[in-house]
Amino acid sequence: MLKLPMRKLLGFTALLVFLMVLAILLSIMDIIDLRGIVGFSRSSTSILQVLRSESLMFLATDRVTTYIYTDICDNSLIMGNREGVLIMKVTYLFGLDLSVLTVDSIQQTSGGYIIHLPDLELLEMSPDLTTAELYTKTSGLVWLHDRISGYDMHEALLSQMDSVATEFLFSEGLLPERSEIVSRLNGFAPVLSEYAGADVVFQ
Repeated sequence: MLKLPMRKLLGFTALLVFLMVLAILLSIMDIIDLRGIVGFSRSSTSILQVLRSESLMFLATDRVTTYIYTDICDNSLIMGNREGVLIMKVTYLFGLDLSVLTVDSIQQTSGGYIIHLPDLELLEMSPDLTTAELYTKTSGLVWLHDRISGYDMHEALLSQMDSVATEFLFSEGLLPERSEIVSRLNGFAPVLSEYAGADVVFQ
């Protein structure tokens, strides 16, 4: 025969198990919010893992395509002139690289999570070599000099293209507004909110 304290312990354990099963059933039927009772919620680490695993979805980018030109103009009283112009289509990709986010970038509040995004940046700059148009004009002596020395005006113009395209980016204000990209990311926020069980907002 079991002693009285052991009977009480078994009875208490059975009652506890019954209450737990009842709570789970009520939670399944959406009568009670079991997560709220036990304080269960997705952590910022879990959200970060989702962002990184879906990096292609959550990498907000803008694509800008334009034509860039660079030129060379050398003058010599003895040799004559060397002139060249290279025109080429260049594509810029801008966005927010979420792979640099850390747990510290995610702030948990009473209403959910605030994700502080990194700075907007130029992700890629791609010149389209198939669109290149080269125009050159040289004197006879310069042409002969270039043949002997191995100077290639086309290569010289290409080597200038990166710096010219970068300067053009800022001088023409091609960098998109951060607010537009943040707004686009917030369009995906409900996906994370459903996963986290709380509102997710990008800032």
